[in-house]
Formats: sequence, structure tokens, C-alpha cells
Amino acid sequence: MPIKTWINDFKRLSFIDMKWLIIWASIYISFLFLDLIVPNFIGTSVIKYAGIFLCVIYANKKYRKDYLLQLALLFTFLADTILVWTPFVVPGVFVFSFAQFMHLMRLTKLEPKALGYYVCAISLLCALGVAFGLEPIYAIATVYGLLLICNLVTAAKNNSKNNRRFQTRCAFYGFIAFICCDVCVALRFLILDGALPPFFLPILSYLVWFFYYPSQVLIANSSNAPKFAK
Repeated sequence: MPIKTWINDFKRLSFIDMKWLIIWASIYISFLFLDLIVPNFIGTSVIKYAGIFLCVIYANKKYRKDYLLQLALLFTFLADTILVWTPFVVPGVFVFSFAQFMHLMRLTKLEPKALGYYVCAISLLCALGVAFGLEPIYAIATVYGLLLICNLVTAAKNNSKNNRRFQTRCAFYGFIAFICCDVCVALRFLILDGALPPFFLPILSYLVWFFYYPSQVLIANSSNAPKFAK
């Protein structure tokens, strides 16, 4: 996609305020630079955490009628709260899976009752996984990964049908970045678990947020609410 097209999109869409672009860019450049010179600095985590929170605020202000997008970003923020500030990985990924399901609901326009089916399904799958000796993190991560792939495939189909819509492209590229982030997370987890050699650990740790923050900014601009569906 030509860069000129993206520039024209930003010019046409008045709901994207220039101050938000400056905020997103400042946050992104700040933590990428800090991660290079002072890895594991607590201030960097605060900047990243604030960046994700601002995505929630942005969606709430700009897409007031897109409740599923707001809920998906809120679940993402809650999952990050658990994963960034606590050692509880399993609950964090569990909450993340709900964020992905909210995205799936809005991208495919599923009925609200689908959420009840999802709760039953994920509970059953996790119980079966544990019953067959699979650690909870792998069972939940499998469900999460399948949902993320479904969201990417759905976003790709929507983009192929209407690739002139800025929001549709944001969803597509946002989930591509999300996938790249989670591949890095999975490889990093396998390294820390001793399944892979530790040589690439610093690079993977850096790339996680290199992909993750842009994915959230793009997804925060991917509303398919009627007001923005033209």
C-alpha cells in the first residue's frame, strides 16, 4: 500500500486529531529508545502501560457507539495490567483471550449470546487440556492463538472486500502486527522455559513491544461502527 494513500487517509479522517498522532509517536519512540539504552527500566514499563491505557481512552472518545471495540481494548488493558505488574501469566492470557473474542464478535458481527457459548467452550477446552496433562498456560494460549488467527483471517477478508476503508486496513495491519508480537512472545516463553537456546532472548524481548504497541494503535482505529462504515 503506497505511503501516500495512508497520508491521504489521515488528512481525510477528521476524527484522528494530530495531537493523538504526536502522542502515539512520542510514546513509541520513547520506549523503543529506552529499551535499547536501559533495558528493564521501570519507567519504560510505565510508558508502555500508559500507551495502552490511552488507546482505551481514544476509542472511548472517538468511537462512543462501538462498544465491542471499547470492551476489547479494555480487556487488553486489563490483561496487560496483570502481565506487566504481576507474575500471574495464566490469568493474563485468559483475559487476553476474551479481548480477542470481543474483536471476533465485532469483526464477524456475532450475536451477544455467542459470548456465553465462548465461556462454556473455553472452560471445557481448558478442563480437557488439564485432564490430559497439558499445563493450563498451553491450553489457554492455544485458544487465544486460534482466536487471534481467526481475527487476522477475518480482517484480511474484510480488507479484500473493501480495502479503500482506512479502518478496514487498520484492522488488517493491526492484527498482522499482533501476530508478529505474539510469535515473539511465544518464542521468548519457550526460551525462558528451557525449550530453546537463550541466544535470541534480548532481541525477542525488544521486538515484542516493537510490534505490540503499533498493533493496538491500529486496532484502536479499526472501528466498524455504522458512523464510520462508509
